[in-house]
Amino acid sequence: MDSPRSSSPAARASRTADPGLIGLLGFVIATLTAQLAHLGVQNESAVFWVGAVFGGIVQVTAGMLSYFAGDDFHFIVYNAFGWYWICMPGFLLGGELGFFEVSGPAQPLFSAIFAVLAFGFVFAGATHNTALPLTLLAVALGLGLEAIGTLSGTDALEVAGAWFLLAASALATYMLIEKFYWRTMGRHVVPLGPAWFAGPTDDPES
Repeated sequence: MDSPRSSSPAARASRTADPGLIGLLGFVIATLTAQLAHLGVQNESAVFWVGAVFGGIVQVTAGMLSYFAGDDFHFIVYNAFGWYWICMPGFLLGGELGFFEVSGPAQPLFSAIFAVLAFGFVFAGATHNTALPLTLLAVALGLGLEAIGTLSGTDALEVAGAWFLLAASALATYMLIEKFYWRTMGRHVVPLGPAWFAGPTDDPES
């Protein structure tokens, strides 16, 4: 694969920025903030604002920019979890104000749906590199364990789920470091690992 530094001036001028830079950033900040609250390190007030802005607005923006880049995978992944993060602060706000309050199993079931969705994304993500499917698998396990823990009243499962999601945040940070330095300096800083399955030959993340 040619380095961005070795490309022609015309190619650099026509290249657009990678939406994944802000998509990963939004995911990392929102997930880290939410799981620290889940573990009791901070209260949930920060989750509302950080989740809505970084988890929601930033990821949806990354998803829509991926549409214009012709990137179907990131278009659906960033949009799916971006809108998830717009709904979750709404659940918190409804609980505080007693307005359209979501109670009972609705919220954990909502998370469980996205756990299944994240697991479904693993296989397509595995055509890119190793780090991406591992991140999605950690998201699926984290959301799934938190949902089951909430439904069953088992705190240990919720805590385990929070740690899996913190692991997903760490893996996303790892990918962001590689993506940022490759896109801005033309340098591969950390290895993302080989793809598990054959995918597009022109995939910049492979």
